[in-house]
Amino acid sequence: MRALWAAIAILAALGLWFVLSDRPAQRPQRPAISDAPSRPADVEPTPATAPTSAPSTVAETSASRSSDPQAGSLGDTLLAGLGVSSAPASRPPVVSDSRSPDEVTRRIDARTLELDGRFRVIGNGGPDDPYRVSWELLTSAEPFIDPAREAMTTPPWVRAINGTYIEISAYYSTAVRVSTTRNVLLTFNRWDGCCIGLPPTPFDAIDATLAKPLDMQGLHLFRYGTFRGRLVVEPFAVGAYLLGLYRLEDASFVAQ
Repeated sequence: MRALWAAIAILAALGLWFVLSDRPAQRPQRPAISDAPSRPADVEPTPATAPTSAPSTVAETSASRSSDPQAGSLGDTLLAGLGVSSAPASRPPVVSDSRSPDEVTRRIDARTLELDGRFRVIGNGGPDDPYRVSWELLTSAEPFIDPAREAMTTPPWVRAINGTYIEISAYYSTAVRVSTTRNVLLTFNRWDGCCIGLPPTPFDAIDATLAKPLDMQGLHLFRYGTFRGRLVVEPFAVGAYLLGLYRLEDASFVAQ
């Protein structure tokens, strides 16, 4: 017990010595001189050196920043130092198309439609023979939708397949990890539903509600398959943000 207290005392003494040794030595202050020698009468006083313009410039700059409500913040200053502009990027103009779906639809044969002269759709649009649509067709609606500018009308070739049964191949994921599910998100790009891959936009994603539960056990991180269901085209926005555009109801998993 004595050895323990002796060790503690030695450690305390060493700590005190380190503290005292690190304290800077106080320098003696020079006594103030009250009787300064007088300047000779024949020596002209040296004019005071004119201050540089830097302090006044800094002062003027600070005053202008404080008085100008449009002055940039500290974040803007840091971005400017990195050569990055903090001004919002100009958005492309919203596109509109006043044509009806019938005006952009041309039937090539009994099972083939051509939409807007560029999208080929095969099928009859029913549950037994759904339209085979491409992601290119669905993503073509992006220039037409912008809730911030009150543009919520999809192009006529997208409205032409609204309410019909479609078939599409996509990556699919769930919001949480589950063994079975009746709701999946179909995406054009690879995405695990959380952190890996490219997060979807409302234009390259479909919220699918399945008619029967889908088994999710034993599957890889990225899942890919073909789905069928009734397509609903309905922009869903909160304020100025578009959260969804496409839904697939009464959907079924066809093949992996």
